[in-house]
Amino acid sequence: MASLSEIRKNPVVDLVLTVAIAVGIAYLVQAFIVKPYRVPSGSMEPTIAIGERIIAARFTMRFTDPSRDQIIVFHPNGVGGDVYDTETASSQTFVKRLVGMPGETIGATGDRTYVCSGEGPAEGGSVKDTPGCAFLNEPFVSSPQDDFGPVRIPDDRYFMMGDNRSDSDDSRNWGPITRDQMIGTAFMSYWPPSRISIW
Repeated sequence: MASLSEIRKNPVVDLVLTVAIAVGIAYLVQAFIVKPYRVPSGSMEPTIAIGERIIAARFTMRFTDPSRDQIIVFHPNGVGGDVYDTETASSQTFVKRLVGMPGETIGATGDRTYVCSGEGPAEGGSVKDTPGCAFLNEPFVSSPQDDFGPVRIPDDRYFMMGDNRSDSDDSRNWGPITRDQMIGTAFMSYWPPSRISIW
């Protein structure tokens, strides 16, 4: 029986084996380590532009808890290719910023987002006068947002929003997501070259 080294002396066999190994490595890298994505919408502008290509670290979700302000690639709520408020995950892939953490109450008033460790402000009450509530510092937000909330986030869910608040289909529409719906943390843009950046 011929050895592997003898078999690989045939240039066609060597090429096929090399391509198969490269494809296998690429598959493993994308499945468990990092994966590229193209962003089709302007919901994260100006942080991520339409058509920009980013890389998400998949392995981070296995070792660390997600934190506020991280840009996350995830499957929104829905069924199949449809996105809506339900308990299951859609097959769609979205990129948004993590804004509200499990167990918090979140809302917006006067074009500013707030979070509360307990209940949100009472109707007609102010965020500043409500214990445990504070406005978020969000220098990345690029457009006005309508008032919403207060919304209580379940203890096992996360509230996702786009930086371009007036043009973002996010948790305000289809609800908060579970950690299992998160694919990875977006950590850099690699295309076009003029937009290369690390977050």
